[in-house]
Amino acid sequence: MTTMNKTDVEYTIPEVTPELERGPVWLRDQRRASREAFNVAEVPPRGLHLWRYTDPKTFLYDRDAVADTAYSENYDIVEKIELDNLKNGNIAALATDLGGRDIKLNGADELAKQGVVLSSLSSAVEHHHELVENYLYRLVNARTGKFEAMNGALWNDGIFVYVPDGVTVDKPIHLLRESGLARSSQFPRLLVVVGKNAELTLIDEYGGGSLDENEGISHANGAVEIFGLEDSRTRYVMLQRQASAMKLYLTHRAQIERGASMLTVPLAFGALLSKENFGVTLNGEGADSNMYGLLFGSGYQHFDNHTLHHHAADNTSSNIDFKVVLKDRSHSAYTGLIRIDNDARTCQAYQENRNLLLNEGVRADTIPELEILNEDVQCSHGATIGPMDPESVFYLEARGIERDEAIRMIVSGFVDHTLKTVPDDLRQRIGTFVAQRLERI
Repeated sequence: MTTMNKTDVEYTIPEVTPELERGPVWLRDQRRASREAFNVAEVPPRGLHLWRYTDPKTFLYDRDAVADTAYSENYDIVEKIELDNLKNGNIAALATDLGGRDIKLNGADELAKQGVVLSSLSSAVEHHHELVENYLYRLVNARTGKFEAMNGALWNDGIFVYVPDGVTVDKPIHLLRESGLARSSQFPRLLVVVGKNAELTLIDEYGGGSLDENEGISHANGAVEIFGLEDSRTRYVMLQRQASAMKLYLTHRAQIERGASMLTVPLAFGALLSKENFGVTLNGEGADSNMYGLLFGSGYQHFDNHTLHHHAADNTSSNIDFKVVLKDRSHSAYTGLIRIDNDARTCQAYQENRNLLLNEGVRADTIPELEILNEDVQCSHGATIGPMDPESVFYLEARGIERDEAIRMIVSGFVDHTLKTVPDDLRQRIGTFVAQRLERI
């Protein structure tokens, strides 16, 4: 396989590409529009706003790469854990997505008795075409950005979830997205529609990827679109635990209507380089959105995260609490934007980003942003970057606790609030990720 010199060669999606011919006419038109937008759009200049800390050319990779048919051994272990959770009634269903190409469903038939649809996106295009055509590409499309256009053109298959009006899915639906090994590329896509006065908890877990940078990098470019209709209640938990030679670009967008609530919990532990964008538009009066993020970096990991709350209606409320823990030589860049429209009155919005640095040599950058177009609001934002409080460590040491254990206790307390928002079936595994990193302090 040839390697593209991204600094010298213009990267374009060829007109003759198999993915562009998938689906009915309307879908092929959307794919081609995305291809054209990608080919026409310039690569964002390095240093321009959201690209201050990450080189966009990193996400331009060889189109000859394809998703592997081989996956890491860890995938089988995690799938077995979640199948056991399904059997024991801890989750409502399990959908596995191998490289954005092979979708496996467990528990979908039982959900169907409530009218809930859990299917591959390709099947939904055929059997639920009116729903899919109405919502797909509305939030993440050719106009969102160059890399979103790339996904819009090249996604092969994805997952579709629909909860009818008035239906509550009591247990979480778990999505397990596995990337291929070295030199693979994948374009996972997710579309979720939660009906009026309906309720859903969704766990979206991303794993796999290349294990050795010397053997070759693996890439993923993902898109998530979630619609919460009037008075709906949606919880979305995203777990990113990808392998150490993986590069991920992910765009998540949600839109919630009057009286709806949305909880978004981004959890980032893996990948060599990841750029993740989480955004919610509060599109109806009384809508409420909360984000509780947690990032734990080690080694030479590089994380670039952006959050957005867009208040487009009166009397809406939002809150962001994004925590970062860094050790070794890891780097986190966080940018958070609160936007309140001119005609969105009596809104409340809060944003906080706290960064805990466990040793010298790590780096954290934080840029909280406000774009408030009227005065009838209550808003605040804040950010902190600093090492562990030496007085807190001394306090615990003075009571006979070893220094390393004291540090672990302080970090555990720092992340505890976020972990409490995670569904029970996932909380133990998340706790394991945190514990593994604390053991190496």
